[in-house]
Amino acid sequence: MRSSDSYRQKSVLSFLIPATFLVGAGVTYLVYMTGGTPSIYANLILIPIVLTALFSPVWYSALFAALSGIAMGPLITYLHDGDTSSWTWLIRALIYVAVSIVISSISARSRRRERYFEHLATHDPLTDLPNFSYITSSKIPSSGAMSILMLAFNEDSDIQGLFGSDFYSSIVKKISADLTEILSSYPNATLCKRNNLNYAILVNHYSNEESLESILAALNNINDVTITIEGIPVYVSYKIGFTVIRPGASISEGIRQANIALRYSFLEDQHISRYTDAMRDYYKGTVSIASEFSSAITKGMVQASYQTIHKAFTHEPAGVEILAKWIRDDGSKMTAEEFVPILEKTSCLQKLTMFMTEEAIRYANLPVNKGKKFSINFSASELSERSVMEFVRSVEGSGIDTSRVVVEITGTFAEDAFMVRDNLLFLRKHGIKVAIDYLSAVSSSFILVSDTPIDVIKINRSITNHTDQERGAEMIRSIVSFAKASGILTIAEGIENESQMNFCEKAGVDYLQGYFFSVPQLLSSKGSKPEEIETEDRPAEAKEEKPSGKPAGPIITIVKHEDSED
Repeated sequence: MRSSDSYRQKSVLSFLIPATFLVGAGVTYLVYMTGGTPSIYANLILIPIVLTALFSPVWYSALFAALSGIAMGPLITYLHDGDTSSWTWLIRALIYVAVSIVISSISARSRRRERYFEHLATHDPLTDLPNFSYITSSKIPSSGAMSILMLAFNEDSDIQGLFGSDFYSSIVKKISADLTEILSSYPNATLCKRNNLNYAILVNHYSNEESLESILAALNNINDVTITIEGIPVYVSYKIGFTVIRPGASISEGIRQANIALRYSFLEDQHISRYTDAMRDYYKGTVSIASEFSSAITKGMVQASYQTIHKAFTHEPAGVEILAKWIRDDGSKMTAEEFVPILEKTSCLQKLTMFMTEEAIRYANLPVNKGKKFSINFSASELSERSVMEFVRSVEGSGIDTSRVVVEITGTFAEDAFMVRDNLLFLRKHGIKVAIDYLSAVSSSFILVSDTPIDVIKINRSITNHTDQERGAEMIRSIVSFAKASGILTIAEGIENESQMNFCEKAGVDYLQGYFFSVPQLLSSKGSKPEEIETEDRPAEAKEEKPSGKPAGPIITIVKHEDSED
């Protein structure tokens, strides 16, 4: 701000200095040519003195007034043959100086107040960084381009509650200072503050975009790091969405594109995302799914169905897996594999889990299902202390023996390994067993896999589909070998043909599931003759033999195990 004011002041002075003296000379010439008296000059010279005082600093206004009174005084006296006493002009000069100082002081104070309020409107009060208003008023270089980067740090929502707003403000100041220091090496980059720990960076490219790569590399120095605030370590990481706009585009459109790219980074768990039109369409679809889902459950458009699970070799039904399917307003059908990853980024996933849990409990209480053990799927991203406690309360409140229940964990864990382990041990304490999706297991820490009692490992369809390839076959053998050595049961999902079934049985898999054995069926309210779901959900390959494979990822799995193994 100071450098801007100094530049503005120098620009004004470079114009005013010659202009005011030209005006003064013009007044003198006018008085002389018209035969005017010194008193006329004394009155007319006030005009450039006042104008100078309004638009220039106090020191220059006073200097000009003094020169106008003293230097012009002897000149007018000479032109009028000594009609006027020099003492008179000295007094007038002092009056001019006093008038100029008063007017210039008032004008300068008014300008400072105007700049102060302008600064408040365009800068963040905590960090003094330019704010969103500054971003919207920015201009794209006429020859070149502008990159708009939206940067959002991951925040712990409990920071303010645990440590107070002063500590949180210290975090904001620290991160802002670090960002400012990093970008100080890039004069074409401007750091702006949005809200909380959200920032925007405007980068002007006058020739090319090479500087953007070095800026992104420099910013990586404060990603996935621990900073110390008042002796307390705080972990910080961020995600970036950015776009590049050219002359002719609007700043508001660039802001919208950068925000979409940032949202995409969070949805896809990417560090950096650059805006594309495909990303825009994806975002619209994501928003549409998230906004429609709550009402879809209320309208009964989200349905629960089940698919049987069979023992290896005997192929006797051992239980069922509950699946979710959503029929949208336009008639299109979505499997859980399509909409659950989107719901994981919103609060709607909990509603789906509650709905499917209620359906599973209702199904479990039917007389025909007496004694069957249920594996209720939990998305790893919502495996929190609160969700686990609510689930246990629902199961125990339904009257179902908790020894019949197995919780299956799928996806990537949001909590740290120790927190996940504690939550799973809480389930074990209440008699509920634990199953884990293999891909979730390999993405977890060794502490979780080795330290938490796991009862079942489920082999994903993405693995069983490659039993005809050496690497896929060897992976299944390795999983089964590890499970047997650890006393863990295995279930192979996605069995779509006899070849896959034979391989898994030979490899030692305990349970099999897929379209080769059964197609999903709607849950029956009475448990007598459930309706078969439309065969259009089956894969083409499965229709040629037996129904095979299964639709997208399950929400709730119901599995029956040998009593001796449980």
